[in-house]
Amino acid sequence: LEEVLALPGGNEIVTDQVLYNLKRRGIEWDLLPFCRAQHLPVMAYSPIEHSGRTQKRMLDDPTLQSIASRHDATPAQIALAWLIQQEVVVIPKASTSEHVRENHEALRLVLSEAELSELDQAFPPPARKIPLEVK
Repeated sequence: LEEVLALPGGNEIVTDQVLYNLKRRGIEWDLLPFCRAQHLPVMAYSPIEHSGRTQKRMLDDPTLQSIASRHDATPAQIALAWLIQQEVVVIPKASTSEHVRENHEALRLVLSEAELSELDQAFPPPARKIPLEVK
């Protein structure tokens, strides 16, 4: 990204869209801080995981379900709210109007510091630099 930004026209880049969700947090090590320093928004794709099997595993996590229960929300809404609180752009898939409404409800959720800490324990941030994950 540094190299691309340094190229002629690099300053025309308006966002960096990367795989980012509770399970895939590798960008927090260096890419996310770099983008923030450059005032370059990050857009999370696959915000609640990208395949049915891995999405189910993430959404079935007991911590995520417990926090969702406390907020009268779904685990997917909590996962979206977490991303929103990371100050990234989140555009989740929505195939029905009900799905759009469910996703929209994530905007009203504010996770406490204790809940953010719980999510960090359940879905640990990276402890070292890891290669950028892609779908």
